[in-house]
Amino acid sequence: MRARWIIAALGLLCAALPASAQTTVTFDYTGGAQTWVVPAGVTQVSLQAWGAQGGASYYLGINGFQDDGGLGGYTSGELAVTPGDTLYIFVGGQPTPLNSTPISGGFNGGGDGGQYGGGGGGASDVRVGGTALTDRVLVAGGGGGGNSGNPDHGTGGGGGGLSGLPGINLSGGFTPAGGGTQVAGGAAGSNDGGTLAQPGQLGSGGSTSSYHFAGGGGGYYGGGSAYAAGGGGGSSYIGGVLSGSTTAEQKVGNGQVVISFQENAAIPALDGRGLALFVGLMALAALAVLRRQLAA
Repeated sequence: MRARWIIAALGLLCAALPASAQTTVTFDYTGGAQTWVVPAGVTQVSLQAWGAQGGASYYLGINGFQDDGGLGGYTSGELAVTPGDTLYIFVGGQPTPLNSTPISGGFNGGGDGGQYGGGGGGASDVRVGGTALTDRVLVAGGGGGGNSGNPDHGTGGGGGGLSGLPGINLSGGFTPAGGGTQVAGGAAGSNDGGTLAQPGQLGSGGSTSSYHFAGGGGGYYGGGSAYAAGGGGGSSYIGGVLSGSTTAEQKVGNGQVVISFQENAAIPALDGRGLALFVGLMALAALAVLRRQLAA
């Protein structure tokens, strides 16, 4: 009878111990850096990031904008953390479409474009230990800007994957820009006489704020810019996380970052009597098990 009472009491104590709960924190585009402090008791987090889509271009054939920017990439992975650490969150933005020059690229590395082109979409990333590009542990590449006019000249390459996708040429005679890789920016596409397209760089897409240019998407390395053809997509990066993966062409519109982790409820503090009771019950339970073994 005593053993059953002890087991029941221990069961009640165990039921009072904290249960683990999944918590998710979502970061949307704001146009600036955001921060998140690791809570007490959390030693690992799951990260998901989506880069932003490239900018739309103005098409004379429909007298309006068409949604021809490359889609943003997707990246995920596990990150070991210490309570109290600060993570810096950069969520990429999709450029605002304009029928003018210049056209600004999206926040976090999107390259500029010009009339009839679109700016490159910004990358989304997480940084640890600071806000420099070298502090990035995970990156989701942004898509390249579209390019139209009359006729339709091209579409932007998708961001994401270990290499961003190249832009597309639809009207012939022009070279689209290349996508960023793990070691270099995407190649520049066609030039416009003395106005040169630009290759992507570490963290940013090729930027040419002149008539009929499309900007490259931001990324680990950005995509290139191009005249009368699509801009290249930026590459993703998973070198700073465990179990990382990345997929190209996933996100429409602005980027996003999601942090998920297991969080324990607070353990009630035991006073002297409570602690003594707990220890005593544990000892009695152990003694009861020992007696049953000896009697068997």
